[in-house]
Amino acid sequence: MRGSRGSDLGSRAQGVAVGGVALFWLVSLVAGSLVPGYSVRGDYVSSLAGRGSSVAVFGIVAIAALGVAHLGAAAAGRGVVAVPLALAGLSGLTIAAFRTACPLGAAGCGTAPNDAPPDLAGTVHVLAVVGYEIALVAAMVVVAVRLVRTRPLAAALTVAAAVASVVLALNIGGPDLGAWQRAWLVVNTAWLVVAVTRLR
Repeated sequence: MRGSRGSDLGSRAQGVAVGGVALFWLVSLVAGSLVPGYSVRGDYVSSLAGRGSSVAVFGIVAIAALGVAHLGAAAAGRGVVAVPLALAGLSGLTIAAFRTACPLGAAGCGTAPNDAPPDLAGTVHVLAVVGYEIALVAAMVVVAVRLVRTRPLAAALTVAAAVASVVLALNIGGPDLGAWQRAWLVVNTAWLVVAVTRLR
């Protein structure tokens, strides 16, 4: 009975993780298409949720869904890996709650002239993004260490995902910042889905 209950809870948590990732991508892409001048290549995802965005509700829902996805993965995980996954999830929810200022709307937010002076919410937002990356890479490392003896190929691919995540995160900026950020998010969310569906 206990084994069945645990299996049911694990399956539900896995569904939350996969569903949260799917909801994040769906809502963020739809929201971006609703904003005149918004560029997937040139604008941040979090600009959709920014203070001043016409689609802020959708942006908040998308980013919160990503945070919930990581919490679902933490619930589905076993052992110490649940800790960094939960921290990544909490960081995601913090990113959704502490929104950047976009005085002229989501398009071009963070670059002149649609740039606002740093404030508390914006600072917390940036720190939460950094915390999210550190926590998720830590989760990847834990999984790689766990798999290195029994599934060396899966461990190597997890290490590659961690390296790619860091490299892409460090390159977010310039005129193609949206493309770099989305490539980073593709790596992170793809790894999360694989981790909860194939590496449990």
